[in-house]
Amino acid sequence: MEVQSTSYSVVILTAYHSISGELSLHDQRFSDFLNDRRDTTVNLRDAQVARLVEPGKVLQRHSEASIAKACILLAFEPRQQAISAAGRLYGFVKKQTHEVFLVLDNMEVRGTLHTTGPLDLRRTLATAGESFLPLTKAVIRLCTNDRYLIEQDAVMVNAHLIRYIAKIEL
Repeated sequence: MEVQSTSYSVVILTAYHSISGELSLHDQRFSDFLNDRRDTTVNLRDAQVARLVEPGKVLQRHSEASIAKACILLAFEPRQQAISAAGRLYGFVKKQTHEVFLVLDNMEVRGTLHTTGPLDLRRTLATAGESFLPLTKAVIRLCTNDRYLIEQDAVMVNAHLIRYIAKIEL
């Protein structure tokens, strides 16, 4: 059986850095890869790193780089790349939606959290079955540079690094 490899451009945010590059996935969606506990690192090709205080200023470029999944606050595919439903990075299952506000180290995130049942904030933090949770319609504000706003259709948030979560009352 032939294993199919697909390359994706991804952006990874840590508490103080933005790291972007090409990620090769083998018959796996992005969300599944991040939640796969057999591999604890993300290996990137054509990587570049910038500080969040100056996200437009690239500090270093490298042909290969690795980052521990445990250090990733959130990750996403840049908006300019559209992918078809057959090749999308995230799976689709009908779920309930909840507008939430999150605090991570050095950033605040607003977006839509999808759950299979009613929203249980405590359970989301204490017993997250998945390490990375999808958030849609995400708006990310950096604490070190509040003029810089990131808007993404979908991001993967490291549930273990969420410092605060609350439902936004509409």
